[in-house]
Amino acid sequence: MNPRRLQILDAAATLFNEKGFAQTSVDEVIHAASLSGKSHFYHYFKSKEELGLEVIGRQFELMAEKGAAILREPSIDALERLNLFIDSVVALQVESGSKCGSPFGMLGAEMAERDEGFRLRIALSFREWIEQIQSLLESVRDQLTDDAEPQRLARFIVATLEGATQIARMKRDVSVIHGIALDLKRFIASQHRRKVVG
Repeated sequence: MNPRRLQILDAAATLFNEKGFAQTSVDEVIHAASLSGKSHFYHYFKSKEELGLEVIGRQFELMAEKGAAILREPSIDALERLNLFIDSVVALQVESGSKCGSPFGMLGAEMAERDEGFRLRIALSFREWIEQIQSLLESVRDQLTDDAEPQRLARFIVATLEGATQIARMKRDVSVIHGIALDLKRFIASQHRRKVVG
């Protein structure tokens, strides 16, 4: 991807996370990305809405690079990969400090009811995330308890992590997510026949 385009996407993501999509103006994005003017912005994006959709896609790609890739690492035990993935989500929140929060949940809460394009793109991001975890769980189905259904468990894991990031953001306290992540790992261990925390 064009480096300048990435610069705009990353600047916009920071602003959307801090202020929200509606409260962020194109002028603020232009300033934050050090662009020379609106014509420069519109060379890369037709509208603020297009920018918002691409920010969602970019944030999902970053999450995939930093966290979801762990789910596909064959040299690590599958359930340990899941624990490492949870740790990576926590680490991303710690890196962001008091401005923690998922870009999908943030934009989702703000835009889903106002714009169908945003709702569909965010839904796709969540679905891809759930499907990756579900695939990992299905690969070790024989290690799970009889009532541990991979799709439902994957959905629960995503919902828990998303909820944890939102609570941490509202409280402006990243330590919240550590406790929730530990409880989530314990729950996942309870779904494992050997009942071992990774």
